[in-house]
Amino acid sequence: MMKKGIYPVVHTPLDENENLDLQGLKACLEYYNQSDIPGVTLLGSGGELPYLSDSEQYAVIESAYHYLNHNKVIIAGIHAHSSKQAIDKITSYTPYVDYVLLLLSDYYHSSFAEYLHALKQIAQHASKPILFYYFPQITGRFFSVKQLVAILDIDNIIGIKDSSLHIPTARGVLSCLPETLYFSGLSLALEPVIKMGAAGAICPIASVSPQQAQDYYNAIEYNVAGIKKCRDKLIDVLPIINSLQLAGNTQYWVLKLLTSFPVPLVKNVSSSHAKIKHALNVMGIPINTKVRTPLPSLTSEEAEQVTSIVNGLQAKQYRN
Repeated sequence: MMKKGIYPVVHTPLDENENLDLQGLKACLEYYNQSDIPGVTLLGSGGELPYLSDSEQYAVIESAYHYLNHNKVIIAGIHAHSSKQAIDKITSYTPYVDYVLLLLSDYYHSSFAEYLHALKQIAQHASKPILFYYFPQITGRFFSVKQLVAILDIDNIIGIKDSSLHIPTARGVLSCLPETLYFSGLSLALEPVIKMGAAGAICPIASVSPQQAQDYYNAIEYNVAGIKKCRDKLIDVLPIINSLQLAGNTQYWVLKLLTSFPVPLVKNVSSSHAKIKHALNVMGIPINTKVRTPLPSLTSEEAEQVTSIVNGLQAKQYRN
């Protein structure tokens, strides 16, 4: 059984020339290795997966495997347009990973029946258990609960990372398939979904604050005191992964409203890659803020804001 809990999305460090920085990757992994999280997610959307070549993706997976040395579970992101492409990638990663996070996206539009058939082919031939990556803001495919249940009913698809940020969808899926491993794409959505039976989160907030995210999960899962205190620590990080223009508390309440609406309202997402890399750098992790073109680079104003937020977080931790 896959361990429940928090799986941070590892951001892929690059040097000034946009080449892989594998030493920086090891520094990030060591940061996560020192926390109580069960594992990490490599090559997620936050890891700039669609922007890396196949050989670069393989290098990230292989390097992380040798560095972690079985200390943490490894989930590997797979972005593919065809079943054959996905199967080949899963096969090449098999010696190094425990699970795969599959984002199957269209180039030409296909019907749901054709899409489902492709997923069945992948699952049948995959040598590792699959988490279905539901990210409709990127793929353009917003599925009904019935369609998601059909996907999650496929043998060897053991769960879902749901980045639709829609609580009614989570409720519908878990009421039909209570044993499926449901992971939220946002730690701050955990309180309602864990009560429904969710397994945890695969999320960007944990990329900055892995231990705090795991503490929040534990507090909810085991119904112990301090849930609000844990939540507030993550709310402080929210501007880094979302918008620097609004206070964290404001963004949290807006997200609560949006995620609870009867129909999905979150229709697009923006890149926070450079902001998260800068936050990690300010925290002492020796990585560059460089991102793969054409992702938006960090402005000097954003760098100052992120630095101020991180310094405030560290000051709070010191006082506590």
